[in-house]
Amino acid sequence: MNQIYAGSIEHVKSLYQGFGDVIHDWSHSQRVAANAKLLAANLGYDDVDFLELCALWHDAARTQGITDGHEEAGSLMAKQDVLSRGADDDTADKVYEAIRNHKSSSSPTTIEGKIIRDADKLDIFAVIRWQQCAEAGWTVEYTDDLRKTVEVMNKYPSAYTYELTQRLFDERVDEFLSYYESIKSDLPENELRIKL
Repeated sequence: MNQIYAGSIEHVKSLYQGFGDVIHDWSHSQRVAANAKLLAANLGYDDVDFLELCALWHDAARTQGITDGHEEAGSLMAKQDVLSRGADDDTADKVYEAIRNHKSSSSPTTIEGKIIRDADKLDIFAVIRWQQCAEAGWTVEYTDDLRKTVEVMNKYPSAYTYELTQRLFDERVDEFLSYYESIKSDLPENELRIKL
């Protein structure tokens, strides 16, 4: 891995120290990176270091308290960080484009953006994510997010860009639903307030 990427990854990792949102924590970004690498391998995309960098930065703005519009804010943070480390403008622009459209309703225009978006939305159904919420204590926000995930899951897998992401969703969703069924009676009652 080149020094610019390595230094940038170390910096973004430091932003997560003490960050309390277990849904969007460092382990979430690591799982997104792993999903991105899996998709890249299937697509024959070989710049996995670049994808890892972008995946690890994709939710970084949340560590600064930015939730609404975190996609744009995080892409700008990552762009500025790599520029400050000596990346050229083309690389920095590519980082920006890879991150800024990872919202479910977004339409990324680059292969990197499509991979990051799919990789991120695939992690919505990772049981470990919700087990971490249980371990941290089911807050209203975590409970709302879980219920909203179940409510919107019918839009998947067709919302994914790649066939492999669709297949991975099919493989993982049964485990997710089993987990949800096993804990839903223990969840506190509340209103749905959180948007994915």
